[in-house]
Amino acid sequence: MKKILLLSSFLSLYLHAQNLDVLSKEKKQLRSLDKKIIKQDHEKSKNQWISPINISSNINRSHSFSDENDKLNKTVSLGFTQSIYESGGIEFTIKYANEKLKSDFLNWQNENNQILQTVYETLLQIKKNNIQLEQSDYELKNKEIELILKKIQYENGKSDIIELNNAIMAKNNQYKENINLKNSLKKQKLILEKYTKLKYQQIELIDFSNINKSDYIKKNIQLLYEDSLANLANTSYKKQKASYLPKITLSTNLSYSENEDLISNNRDDNNSGSIGLSLSMPLYDINKKATLEKLRLEALKQKINLIDLKNQIQKEFDETLTKIQTYKNYNKIINENIELYDDLIQINQVSSQAGMSSKYDLEILKNTKKINEYDLAINSIDMQLEYAKLYFQIKANN
Repeated sequence: MKKILLLSSFLSLYLHAQNLDVLSKEKKQLRSLDKKIIKQDHEKSKNQWISPINISSNINRSHSFSDENDKLNKTVSLGFTQSIYESGGIEFTIKYANEKLKSDFLNWQNENNQILQTVYETLLQIKKNNIQLEQSDYELKNKEIELILKKIQYENGKSDIIELNNAIMAKNNQYKENINLKNSLKKQKLILEKYTKLKYQQIELIDFSNINKSDYIKKNIQLLYEDSLANLANTSYKKQKASYLPKITLSTNLSYSENEDLISNNRDDNNSGSIGLSLSMPLYDINKKATLEKLRLEALKQKINLIDLKNQIQKEFDETLTKIQTYKNYNKIINENIELYDDLIQINQVSSQAGMSSKYDLEILKNTKKINEYDLAINSIDMQLEYAKLYFQIKANN
């Protein structure tokens, strides 16, 4: 029961993150129009084998100068020529259209995922930049304290000008880092504004980490798309192969004609109809062998490409998990450092109260502990960024 609830929770979160509602009105309209175009293209393709019904009309007046002859002829005809059997060609045409719909729709979903991945990765980068800015303030405080201490040491002859200059440069570099982080934050906000009218605080970030390898491979949208292309290439080959086989065509025609003698005022009406079947088959096509072989090789290439891509995606999943594990190992070390700083802070508080250590020592320790805590948060975001790469490769359930 717990497993079912966890799965239900994951699907709910997944659908939430893949909801296009976070996008701007224009972006949503474009995605909707692309989807409608795909559907209309399918409607056209699946009925491509059906011929149109043609109507034609003609009015002709003839006059003879050698004798009294003046006639007016009017005709209207309705014709329809339709292939009713193509040795499987009709079935393959419909199958090709259906498979192309699946392929195009998977590609459309993949494009949606890429857009949403950009949105959520930008949100994570904004969150990361905000934390880095807060962390940078504590690093700047430490640089300022270090500069004060170097000044005191220099004035007391316990430090040279090079060490003092290095402390000044370190403080200036930290100021520059603050400026760079603020610029990066502005840049990320501008990127987000390209996709949505919402402020970053209005979009909920979710946990992307609930992913297992089996589901990632099974529902990987790139693999599903490549699989659909493989089916498409195979059907294209069979469809072309059928075009060299016998074909039966049904022809029907209805016509009406009116012949009027303008001199004698006589009129003759005539109605007629015809229906026929014809059998045809190409006897020789110089390009047949090359055409079929090219399509066969393309279908084979697509199958091999699918196998290769599956292997590649499996390795990419493992590589991503390795990166994530590295961040986890970093956090383990950082947590140990934080515990050490807690002990040092307690010891330093006692020695500071006894006048045995400087207040600057205690402040540096507290700031450094805070810097390490921010490192934990930054590494957690970096892990989410890695998970997001996997998350948005999964096909949405719709």
